[in-house]
Amino acid sequence: MKILYYFRNDYRLQDNPLLHEACEQAKEITFMAKAPSKAMGKERQKFTWECLIQLDHQLQERGLKLEVLREPLKEVNLSVYDKLFTPLINSSYELEEIQAVSNKIEVRSFWTDRLLAGLPYPVNKLPDVFTDFRKKIEKGFSPHSPLEAPQKWPQLLSTGLNEIDVPPFPDAHCHSAFPFQGGELEALKRLHQYTFETDLVATYKKTRNGLIGHEYSTKFSPYLATGCLSPHRIFFQVELYESEVKKNQDTYWVKFELWWREYFRWVHEKYGVKLFLNNGLKDKELPSLRDREKFQKWLEGKTGDDFVDANMKELKETGFMSNRGRQNVASYLVKDLNLPWKWGAEYFEKVLIDYDVFSNWGNWQYVAGIGNDPRPNRYFNTQKQASMYDPGAKYRTLWNR
Repeated sequence: MKILYYFRNDYRLQDNPLLHEACEQAKEITFMAKAPSKAMGKERQKFTWECLIQLDHQLQERGLKLEVLREPLKEVNLSVYDKLFTPLINSSYELEEIQAVSNKIEVRSFWTDRLLAGLPYPVNKLPDVFTDFRKKIEKGFSPHSPLEAPQKWPQLLSTGLNEIDVPPFPDAHCHSAFPFQGGELEALKRLHQYTFETDLVATYKKTRNGLIGHEYSTKFSPYLATGCLSPHRIFFQVELYESEVKKNQDTYWVKFELWWREYFRWVHEKYGVKLFLNNGLKDKELPSLRDREKFQKWLEGKTGDDFVDANMKELKETGFMSNRGRQNVASYLVKDLNLPWKWGAEYFEKVLIDYDVFSNWGNWQYVAGIGNDPRPNRYFNTQKQASMYDPGAKYRTLWNR
């Protein structure tokens, strides 16, 4: 059988059951992935290219290679293949991409980046409050042991596409909180470093609201977003650490955050396109100004609020921002500037190196008060937050020079 394997958000060889299945069925195989869109911010483009380059190197070690598309998948000559394998991404644009070719080729697709294969109840019964979801779902949950990379690989079926041609990018910003490179091997290195090598996982809850440096949080999110790490592997590694070294609230909190990520996937499963509509899941209209000048000042870090500005400058320069920063700048955009929440979500989609469609849009609706937040009118006083999390103004001074 001739198979086309199309990587999308699963840039890894390990713990990838869809890849295993494709290799078992194929006699000849082509591996493809799409080149990063030029609409992405430079840092997001750079990180994605790094993931693709490392994936290509891993395949070349096995006598294979990755071919990078610069045109839509529907323009590929699919008549030479018997089946297309690609991970399921159950969001409108990503579904349309595969639906556009489904009449030309048999498609095999399933989720490769969720913890749960299904819910113990119909999806329309999914609780609208995260805590209600987590308390029931996490009881008795155990991650599967991560799969190794396939041992047997099919023959290469080459299309003759040109070699990967990567545009030049600047080095990581000297103050970046994410100085790491993309790719599965880099992801596995970070996972080991954060757990068994440094024991940082044992203090995660205490440090996760930090702002400076690369050790205050896991920094797994860019690797999860691109699929260089599976959530199962992280969950398994944390539980392994808990059984062999130490188990406490800090180690649990890493798993807690994985459940938040999981929850937003099921929220989209329940509500679909509502995740992207102005009035959100609650069908609540937010009065907002469509002031592009104010919005431009927000994204450039020129609002006059030193905490918001520092965070927005960090995002612009590095493609990354702490979770504490994201909550504050989002709240400021919607609650202080009265600007549309969707403008912020779209900007984050463009620039974040860890952009995840479900987490991004779900979190923006949460902060805007039209999503899954059970507390009405949640508001972040940015100056109070700055005094709590940046009491010596070190972070603000760093980015507001």
